[in-house]
Amino acid sequence: MIRTGLFILWVRSEYGFCIMRAFLKMAAFALKIVNSKGQGPVLNVLHGWGMNAHLFDDWSADLAQYFQVNLIDLPGHGLNHQQFLSLDLDELATAASHVPKGIWLGWSMGGMLALNQALKHPHQVDALIMLCATPCFVSRTHWPQGTDAHVLEQFAKNLQLDIKQTIQTFLALEVKGVDDERAQLRLLKQKVFERPLPSEQALTAGLTLLNQVDLSPQLKNLQSPSLWISGRRDRLVLPAAIQQAADMSGGEYHMLKGSGHAPFIRQADDLTGLIKAKFLQENL
Repeated sequence: MIRTGLFILWVRSEYGFCIMRAFLKMAAFALKIVNSKGQGPVLNVLHGWGMNAHLFDDWSADLAQYFQVNLIDLPGHGLNHQQFLSLDLDELATAASHVPKGIWLGWSMGGMLALNQALKHPHQVDALIMLCATPCFVSRTHWPQGTDAHVLEQFAKNLQLDIKQTIQTFLALEVKGVDDERAQLRLLKQKVFERPLPSEQALTAGLTLLNQVDLSPQLKNLQSPSLWISGRRDRLVLPAAIQQAADMSGGEYHMLKGSGHAPFIRQADDLTGLIKAKFLQENL
């Protein structure tokens, strides 16, 4: 009883209240490690908008031969669907502060968040892998290779009508133009819908982040060694944008000629080879 009373008094104090509020706020936006496998250098893997970490199950089994792979669900997605996705980049970086120090791999929107982490908490990011991801998603005067903002506007409108159908449309764009388009789309749908649907709040917030965030001016400040990988047939994030980001950050760039926006489906071995060559032979 005495300890309980002291705790209540501490919480009611100005200092205690601020600490508790900060803790609860961080917990509400937290990233969640939903699976961890393998041994070796830590590799934290972040998925993209509307997706979940289950997509990486097959590829991560290969990566786990060389790395300790942490598969992470973003707030509001997958097995972390009850959490809120913040629009504040500082809050997002703080909410990821519990993720182990290591190599960060971000796919699509997950890459934007991984880059944000590397810029705000460089001590936590030994190296950065940007997979079909850029610092600025939409086209701007200084970033003409970005995606037309009207694409995001249409997705935002469609969310109001049917969340699942909107995600299916997005999945179709991810594989559009690849040789085995139907097979890849079928696999993506299976993986995505085997987990809870993302919350409407997280989907809306994610579109807002993709529309508003522009980290390109900060690329010159990136301290972590970086690897930028594109798919030649990617219709969502153009290879030219990824190559420009790699040049601006002093990173290394590679293009996978047979892939679209989801290279880990059919070119997983090539991806693993690139990552091994870059980071298992370098002293991080």
